[in-house]
Amino acid sequence: MYEYDIDESNSLKEEITELLSLCERYDEENDGEYSYFDPAISEEDMINWERENNASIPESYKEWLRFTGKCRIAQNTAMFWNPSGFNSDFVEEDMVVIGELIGDGERVCFSKTTGEMMELFEGRSTVVEGFGEVLSRIIRMLDDQPNLSHEEYEKLLKKLQADREAGRI
Repeated sequence: MYEYDIDESNSLKEEITELLSLCERYDEENDGEYSYFDPAISEEDMINWERENNASIPESYKEWLRFTGKCRIAQNTAMFWNPSGFNSDFVEEDMVVIGELIGDGERVCFSKTTGEMMELFEGRSTVVEGFGEVLSRIIRMLDDQPNLSHEEYEKLLKKLQADREAGRI
């Protein structure tokens, strides 16, 4: 159903391929079509947005835009926009919103000055390594895997163990 030519040089090819497969499975399990992926954005459109906004789109998100300009993934699991849909609503002036996760107000953004990508939810920001990390989280959600990475899980486990030893829990 979701058949796209993904350029071999795209660093997100593996994640995109897995995501498309999971979207197909989601659609089959829920008896409908709940995802869409618009055509890619041209390099010229990305360059024009960067010039007009005096900012650089992070390379990892450019890789995504080279696959799709706008999409909806498994109903409200995630939505991402092309540069014409970027906004700065409800975020600090330096931030650019490129999408939403889980349909509950969680936003995916990048900083105009540092290019750093992050997820924002209820006033808290979490820095992510790049758009590949965002895709990996979406893949874990669709594949019914825990949303914590192995490293995050280990950190949480150590904190719980320390709290237990200190008598805090």
